[in-house]
Amino acid sequence: MSMNCILRPAFLAVLLCFFAGVSPGFAQESPADAAEISRNLLYLAPAEMQVAQPGSPDTVFSIQGYNYIFTPGSGWKVTPNQWAPEPESRDLRKKLAFTLGGAQYSLEGASDDDRATLALRLPGVQEPLVTAHLWNREQLIAAWLPVLQRQNKRLTAEKLGADLEVADPLLYAAEVTGGSVWVAVGHSTGESELGLGSLVRFDVQAKQARVFQPAEIATCAVTQLAVLGADSVLFGTRRQQEGVIRPCAGLMRLQLSTRQVDRSAVTQEVDRSAVTQEVKKIAPAGTPLEDSVVTLLRGTSPVWVATDKGICSGTPGAAWTCWRVLPSVTLTAETKVSNKPGEKSADTLKPGEYEVLWANPVFLEIATRDSFDAWLAADDFAEASARNFDTEPWKLLNTSGSPGPIRPLVKPGGDPLGGALVYRAPLEKLPAP
Repeated sequence: MSMNCILRPAFLAVLLCFFAGVSPGFAQESPADAAEISRNLLYLAPAEMQVAQPGSPDTVFSIQGYNYIFTPGSGWKVTPNQWAPEPESRDLRKKLAFTLGGAQYSLEGASDDDRATLALRLPGVQEPLVTAHLWNREQLIAAWLPVLQRQNKRLTAEKLGADLEVADPLLYAAEVTGGSVWVAVGHSTGESELGLGSLVRFDVQAKQARVFQPAEIATCAVTQLAVLGADSVLFGTRRQQEGVIRPCAGLMRLQLSTRQVDRSAVTQEVDRSAVTQEVKKIAPAGTPLEDSVVTLLRGTSPVWVATDKGICSGTPGAAWTCWRVLPSVTLTAETKVSNKPGEKSADTLKPGEYEVLWANPVFLEIATRDSFDAWLAADDFAEASARNFDTEPWKLLNTSGSPGPIRPLVKPGGDPLGGALVYRAPLEKLPAP
């Protein structure tokens, strides 16, 4: 998920000056590196998980530049690192190697004008051991037409079929269990390229392949998986189209015996701390990680899941404990605050811990009861970007002429009419009747 699609409106939050003695005039001269300072403070979704060292209780989650280290009983700490992920390669994603029973195997995706396939091969052998058929043009039209018609109501099956390109299958993850290998499958995202979210199980000894494509994930990419037992596979999804990544179905579980998918419920709330918030803050009611992008999944006991919204640990179908690993500021006494940098303080905040949303060298923007996080409509985002809102968020509403409204949405792709229209307008005193 692109971080610059998220709006944390400065005009609905509180900004706290943390450099004493700064004059209002200097405070409004926001430096050019404010966006970088703010980005470096914010949570970034981990892409790797490991045990710190043999015998250590710590679990380490890594993203380029940071480690999030969890110690049972102590909580989280954040440290810098030099880790850099391997650069993604389109060609490497179409191939994947694994070892089973001491033998080396490879998986290779391919497509033509009509269909996409995934082949299980032995190195040096020309013919594949077994080939799984993933999707064809008719399946793609049936799955994607309703989704694309939300953006273009005039789109028809005939028009979609004329422009449609059958995407290459991309192999994001694999797990060997018993005599089988499970594969998480997404698709290439070039112009007009479409595919279907798929889970594929190859029974190597029997030379058989089973493709699982529940309707709930048809327009998703499956990018993470964890085999939990003989009848259960946990997997993570995202929607990807022409280089844009969005939430899709979040975290899901496939029951093999029924070929049905379900979502695990969150029943536990966690204590507040500097890095911990209520579960409901990162998961809508009834679904622990709905509307999120799963970036890491480990089927250990307990299961660990990292998303763009936070990190969760628990048991599918039972309780989850979730954390937002974000910076906070502690106020030891009542503190004067303002709604814009440089404005005269108009209110005070009670002592306590507050979550930091944005920062520059002069101010911290923190979450309060009248703050909210939201997604921004595309046209509003373009207008806000033109005003360099990453660097100086308080200027969002300093428009020339009539006030420029901002329309935050509940979720990406949400109905603009269902969003909150936020704007600042001058007040005008009317004569008494």
